[in-house]
Amino acid sequence: MLRLRLSAAFLVCFAVVQVGTAQQQAAPAPQGQTRQGQGNQGQSNQGQSGQRQSGQSQSGQGQSGQQQDSENAQQGGQPPAFRGGVDFVRVDVIVSDKKAQPVTNLTENDFEVLEDGKPQKIEQFYLVTHDPATRASLLAAEEAGRPEAAARRVFVLVFDEGNLAAESLMRIQKGAEAFIREHITPGDAAGVFVNGELYRGRLTTDKVALLGAVRAAKPATETRQSLLAGFREFPRIPSENDALRISEGSHEVAERLASEACRREPVLCQIDGFAEGVQRKIEQKARFYIRSARVLADRTMQTVSAISDSLGQYPGRKTIVLLTEGFFVQDDRVTVERLAGRAARAGVTIYSIDGRGVTPMTGTTDAVSTGAARATTFDSGEEGPAILTSGTGGFVVRNIDDMSRAFNMIARDTSTYYVLGYSPINANMNGKFRKIEVKTSIRGATVRARRGYMATPMPPQKQLWK
Repeated sequence: MLRLRLSAAFLVCFAVVQVGTAQQQAAPAPQGQTRQGQGNQGQSNQGQSGQRQSGQSQSGQGQSGQQQDSENAQQGGQPPAFRGGVDFVRVDVIVSDKKAQPVTNLTENDFEVLEDGKPQKIEQFYLVTHDPATRASLLAAEEAGRPEAAARRVFVLVFDEGNLAAESLMRIQKGAEAFIREHITPGDAAGVFVNGELYRGRLTTDKVALLGAVRAAKPATETRQSLLAGFREFPRIPSENDALRISEGSHEVAERLASEACRREPVLCQIDGFAEGVQRKIEQKARFYIRSARVLADRTMQTVSAISDSLGQYPGRKTIVLLTEGFFVQDDRVTVERLAGRAARAGVTIYSIDGRGVTPMTGTTDAVSTGAARATTFDSGEEGPAILTSGTGGFVVRNIDDMSRAFNMIARDTSTYYVLGYSPINANMNGKFRKIEVKTSIRGATVRARRGYMATPMPPQKQLWK
């Protein structure tokens, strides 16, 4: 039985989905692709041979089965339970070698965990893999200490329609459909947040329902890009940063832009009442945009917050895939950082896909560029997804036209990882941010994990599958 409650002001839903067999067969992960875009290096989940001695997890052992919704389905055995209490911390750690292949033969002695610079004692350690090649090399490994729920994954695809142009949404829909068909396995559950709500109010293992949810996504009437389109009309505003400064009372910026507009378009300037009238129009345009962009950004952050909080009551890896072109955060960065910290505490990893595809360099700002020619040198909207993903151990995929490939990168990244658990030396859950650093003694290995978390007590944990 699968339960989810989202408690945002605009959404309250309760989901019950029943799933069947205890052991599932994972689908093959695509190989040989790299993650492209600004500041990202490729990750591959093609398996390596080798065995671990203890504390490992393999998803998909035993039988392959079809998805079931039977309440009478029974799971065999009593798997080890997740350890820890309200202050216990778990960190998903991805380790890759110089060829961007996953390293799967490490022990807990190969890792060091630091919290706020202080070493922590690793109390829980195991490997989770959904990659067939890696799993086959580990079948003989001892399973002690591996919770059954470790083999399960939960995905929530979030269509951020207010920050997706129509063409971007359609492009992402195709990639999302391929992701569901190829990468949602019988051991996984997923949901789609679309048109302002979780589709049918539930998580599910039913691929047909998930495909229907993706196809139900519709372009929003007002989007960030449609709001920015007004910046390109006379009198022009070069960037969101200029609009923000004007909305905060910078008459100097508005006066400068009005002067430039009148110099370039004297006829239009005269029609609008010369420089003084143009300046008033610029100020009105800036205030309207900032007010509208904040509404869209707040809606995005409320959605991510509600989903993260709801998933925090379940153990195991939870993944949010935020499908967005970015959102306005220039005057609210701290809020986004705190949101990332809370999501990290809930064990949620956030990834993001930019649906705009390949975007050639133009040397201009995002506000005055259109379509595929938008700037990659300056886009303030990209900062929000970057904060959320880096803070939770995920990444942003951008500058890729093939959305199926973009989703494949995320599927690979969620397929093989270590779980390290510890009880912090500082047991005071005071709500402050704590920095986490994970190191490995293995030469040439690259480690990626979330950067920290908000020190808040964990809610009572519930079993996602019963």
